[in-house]
Amino acid sequence: MSKSVIVAGILLVSFAVPLKAEYSADSYRTCSACHLADGSGIPGAFPNIRNRSARMAELDGGRRYLIAVVMYGLMGAIQVDGMQYFGVMPGNAGAMSAEEIAASLNYIVFELNDGSAELAPFTSTEVEELQASIALKSPAGGSALRAELAEQHGDKWP
Repeated sequence: MSKSVIVAGILLVSFAVPLKAEYSADSYRTCSACHLADGSGIPGAFPNIRNRSARMAELDGGRRYLIAVVMYGLMGAIQVDGMQYFGVMPGNAGAMSAEEIAASLNYIVFELNDGSAELAPFTSTEVEELQASIALKSPAGGSALRAELAEQHGDKWP
């Protein structure tokens, strides 16, 4: 059997195997300090991210928003489940690698979700590409993107 046939077979199999999300509870450790181990948050202080993040990721622009917020943070007033939150979430771009950011988001959308979302896993490549494309790399940028997506999606925005 020729080497080219073997290589072609390996490539075919590698594209046929679906991507598996890479994550562990350890990858969520930084986030759990505020949002708690189960993602329920602390009412009035840190919003619930359980199930909500997966619903965001399913919407157009939602993955971009989630990556931007983990990387660069979020500030200002937001409303979550009928409760007003006002504060600052620090970004993690300097503290977490692209792989760690992807892993933390995978933990959030796959482990802290009821399982109904059908999403492709976040990848370090996706995180790196977004990092290169974001103009406003600050919590204010996350807030602006959130406002834009909330207006775009209306009642569908969690």
